[in-house]
Amino acid sequence: MPGDEIEVQAAVAFASDQPYKTTTLALKAPAANEIRVKIVATSVCHTDVITKDKSLCEFPIVLGHEGTGIVDALGDDVEGFEIGDHVILSYDFCGHCPQCQISKPSYCDEHGNLNFAGTRPNGEKTHRSEGSDTADVFGSFFQQSSFATYALSHVTNTIKVDKSLPLELLAPLGCGVQTGAGTVFNTLEVKADSSIVVFGCGCVGLSAVMAAKVAAAKNIIAVDINPSRLEMAKELGATHSVLAGDFADAAAIVKHIKAISHSGACQYAIDTTGLATVLRQAFDCCGPMGITAMIAPGLPGDEVSVEMMGLLPGKILRGVIQGDSVSKDFIPKLIDLWQQGKFPFDKLVTQYDSIDSIDDAVNAMNSGDVIKPVVIIDADYAS
Repeated sequence: MPGDEIEVQAAVAFASDQPYKTTTLALKAPAANEIRVKIVATSVCHTDVITKDKSLCEFPIVLGHEGTGIVDALGDDVEGFEIGDHVILSYDFCGHCPQCQISKPSYCDEHGNLNFAGTRPNGEKTHRSEGSDTADVFGSFFQQSSFATYALSHVTNTIKVDKSLPLELLAPLGCGVQTGAGTVFNTLEVKADSSIVVFGCGCVGLSAVMAAKVAAAKNIIAVDINPSRLEMAKELGATHSVLAGDFADAAAIVKHIKAISHSGACQYAIDTTGLATVLRQAFDCCGPMGITAMIAPGLPGDEVSVEMMGLLPGKILRGVIQGDSVSKDFIPKLIDLWQQGKFPFDKLVTQYDSIDSIDDAVNAMNSGDVIKPVVIIDADYAS
C-alpha cells in the first residue's frame, strides 16, 4: 500500500439513519507524534450514538473512543512507549493551552477540534476507501476511532497498563467510567457522610454511584425510569432508589429525594441524562452550597432554566467533561480500586464477539437491556 498504509477493517457510519457497515479501508502510517494500536476491544458510548444519530459529524466516519489494544507501530518522535505495550485509549488534548497547563486537560481549548473534527489536528483525514486515491473517510475520533482493527493515537491520550490485565474489560475506563467516577472524586470531591443524588443509571451514573460508595457518602440516591437499572444501582452501593415513573411530576420527585436525604437536601447532584427538565430536578434537589454537575450536555441549542433566587444560597450548576480527569493518573487509580474489590465496574459490561456486532450492541444499550457493551475486535488477544 502507498506510504506504508495498512489495511484495516472498520465499522463505518455512512449516514445517521443507516447501520454501521464493516468496510475495508487503508489507514495511514503513524505521523511522527502518533502511535498505531492494534485494537483488541472497544466499548460503545452514548457519545458515539448521539454523534452518529444526530449527525454531529461528517460522513462517512469511523467512530469509537473507548478502545484498548496493543502498540503496533510508533512515530519517530514518540517516547515512553514500546511496540507490544498494552494500552487504553481516552480523550485527547493539546497540552499547552491555559487549561492544560493547570492540569485540566478535559477543558482544553482544542477539545472540540481534537476529539470531534474527524481529522488529525492539521486537518488531514487518516482513512482511505478502496478505489480512492486520497484519504476520503473521516476518522481520528477522539484521536483514535476505535471501531476498527487498528487505530492511530497520541501519547497524550494513550495510557499504558500492565500486560496481565484483561484489555476487553478495561475499555469502558477510557470515557464513560472515568467520567462518572471522576465527577464524584475530582469535580465534586464528595465528602463522607454527605448526600448525593444521581439521575440516570447508565454506565456513567452507575460509575458515579460506585465512586460515591468509595467516598463514604451517607445517602447515595439513584434515579431512573428502568427498574433493573435501579436494582443494579442498589447492588453497587446506592442506599436509595427512585423510580421516576412512580411520581406524579418533577416536583414530587424532588420533594421525595429531599425527604430521604439525611439533612433535608442533597449536597451534591449529578445529571447524566442530557435532558434539561431532569437537570433542573437535579439542581432543585440540592440545598444551600449544593453543587449540581451536568455531565451530558444535550444537543447544541438546548437550554435549561433555573430560578435566579435558587442560585442565591451559594448553589452551583456546572458542566463537567471527562470527570475533570487526567487520564494517565486517574485510570490507574480506578484499576487499583477495582483490583481491591472496591470499584466493580466489570458488573456493567456485556461483551459482543465481533466488529460486525456494533449495531447489536448499540440497540441493546439504547433499549436499556445492556449497560455497557464491549465489542471484541480481536478475540486472539482477549483473555
